[in-house]
Parts: sequence; C-alpha cells; structure tokens
Amino acid sequence: MVAGALALAQVLAYLVSIVAARALGPAQFGVLAALLGLLLIGNVVALGLQAVIARQIVTLPAESKAGAGATVLRSSLMVAVAVGLATLVISPVLMWVLQLDDWWPLLWVAATLVPLTWIGAQLGVAQGRESFGRLAAVYAAVGIGRGIGGVAGAIVGQTATATIIGVFLGTTLGALVGRITVRALTPAGRYRIERLVAQVAHATHALLALFILTNIDVILARALLDAEEAGIYGVGAVIAKVAFWLPQFVGVVAFPRLADARRSRALLVTVLAVGGLGGLVVIATAVLPGLAVAIAGGPDYTALVPLAWLFASIGALFSLAQVLLLSRLAVDDRLAVIAVWGAIVVLVVLATVVLPRSVAGLATAAAVSGAALVVAGLIHAFVHDRKDAQPNP
Repeated sequence: MVAGALALAQVLAYLVSIVAARALGPAQFGVLAALLGLLLIGNVVALGLQAVIARQIVTLPAESKAGAGATVLRSSLMVAVAVGLATLVISPVLMWVLQLDDWWPLLWVAATLVPLTWIGAQLGVAQGRESFGRLAAVYAAVGIGRGIGGVAGAIVGQTATATIIGVFLGTTLGALVGRITVRALTPAGRYRIERLVAQVAHATHALLALFILTNIDVILARALLDAEEAGIYGVGAVIAKVAFWLPQFVGVVAFPRLADARRSRALLVTVLAVGGLGGLVVIATAVLPGLAVAIAGGPDYTALVPLAWLFASIGALFSLAQVLLLSRLAVDDRLAVIAVWGAIVVLVVLATVVLPRSVAGLATAAAVSGAALVVAGLIHAFVHDRKDAQPNP
C-alpha cells in the first residue's frame, strides 16, 4: 500500500511538470521549475518532522502514544507556520537569485509550505503508530490533491503563479484529508515531547545534507560540462532518480522498527531489500540500456547508452545511503550527518580536481562518493551498533 501510494504521488508530481512544460512555454516553465525546486528544498523540514515524530511515538508506552500524536499535531502546526513565515522573510533574496519580476509566486510558495510541513507531522503520527493503511492514504491524498491542483492551475491559468496556486490548493486539501485520516490515532490528550524543535532541526540538517549530496552532481554538470554534455547528464540523472526513489517505501515501512528493540533484524532486512531492489534496477538498465535512455530522454540522447548502468548505480547507492542515514536518525545519532558532508566533499573534489570533466567523469565521482558513504554506513551499523544490539522479543 505504501509503495503504491508513493508511486502514485511521484507519478502525479511528474505529470504536473509534463503538463506545465506544454501549457506554460519555456519562459514560464523555467520560473515554475525554480519554484518547484524551492518547494522540494522546503519539504526537507516536513521530512525531518516526520522522522522525529515517528521515532518518538514508536518508543512510547502504548497508553502515551495517542496523547503524543495529538500534541505533536498541534505543535507542528506552529512549526509549519514558522516555515512559511521564514520563507516570506527571505523572499526578497529568493526573488533576486531567481531573477523574478513578481513577488506573488514566492508568496504562494511560502503558503504551500505551511500545509506541506503539517502533512509531515501527520505522516509521522501514522508511521510511528505503524498504521500503514492510514499512512498510505495520507500519501495518496496529498499526491492526488497536489497533482490535480497543479495540472488544473497550469491548464487554466497558463502561468507559473497559477500553477503554484493550484499546487497550494491541492496540498491544502490533501492536508485536511490527512488530518481526518489520522484522527482515530490522535484522540484528545497530552504528552509532551522534549526538545521537539531541536530534534527536528537536527533531522532536517541531516536530510538536507543528503538532499545536497543527491542533487549536487546535476548542478556541477551545469558548471563543469558544456551545454550538450550537461543535457546528457541531466537525462542520466533521471535514470538515477528512478533507482533512488523506487525502494523508498522500504525505509518508510521499516523506520519504526529501526527505532526500537526490533532494530537489529529490521536493519538487516531493510538493507537487503533496498540493496536487492537497487541491484535489480542496475541489472535491468545494463541489459536494456537503450530502452532506459529512450524512456528517460528519447532518441537524442543515444550517447548516454553506454553509461546508463552507471547512473542506475548512482541512484541505487544513494538509495542505500539514504536508508542507512534513516537508521541512524531512528536512534537520534547526531554524528551520522558528518559522513554525508564528507561524501559531498569527496564528490566535489573528484569531479573538479581528480577525474576528467566529462559525463563519465562526473558520474564516476557521484558513484564513488555514494559507495564510500554506503561502506561507512554499513561498517557503523553492523559493527558498532552490535555492541548495543537488543534481543528481538
């Protein structure tokens, strides 16, 4: 259920971009792409909120779980408003960086981040209570609302602002449906979670570092490669993103088990599942590279065919790194983020100093940094964690 809901949400998110690219035209779509990128970055706070709430709830006694859920939904609404206001405060800088002529699109981005962040809390409650049917329902509701709203805004308004307004309305509707969906898990009650904001800040920092790691190669492609090669790399990045997102549902479902006494077995099963799915994508891409490139970019990108498997490997490695990072967030490890920043440094140094400035060179740098992070995560998880392992009840 969770896999299906996440896939539906991802497909609908891509549909918004596909429809908007045709309805808006190049100039307006360029603005929209930047605004959607801001939403993607801002959503990291929601992911941090989700991780912290799920981790806290799953470790509480049964009688405290409901009260904790009700409390964090109230507290997280204030966090959501703060995220929106913070975006408004920095909007003049964003307007200058993105070279926007109008302030209104940023206003709607800030407004959208409010329900988007609150949804992270709803997902955390459902995830922490291990109510996966409700978790899938929230993912689906948000994905459908955001997708339909964005498509409708693009078709009707045919501007970037109209599209973002549609995304805002759809996301808000999804948040309301999500609140109704988790209502049964949050009857009236109170249970104070200590240092909620500080914990969310740490989780957000770690997930933001991972976001930078998994996207910085595309930015470097624009800086290091010529226009044609950067375009080829961008299509390769699409293949990498498919391999990265495909196993996401495994980490979502496993996260509560990674936070309590079931951790040892759950970690082993999760790593094997994510690694196995990633391996299948790499094998399939290596066997049918032409098909993968044709789906991702079309006939103009045949030069990418020999490297398709490498981009699939990048996505698979980053996906495994993500689940290993989540396993550390599940026990509130404050040092794991250092390894992620280290991987970013490795990628940048390899790409700019060591390896050739080519599509293959940059892709190799991304793959090596991902592999290094995975190895470091596996060593930490299965060697150092063994000291504190608890028996499976």
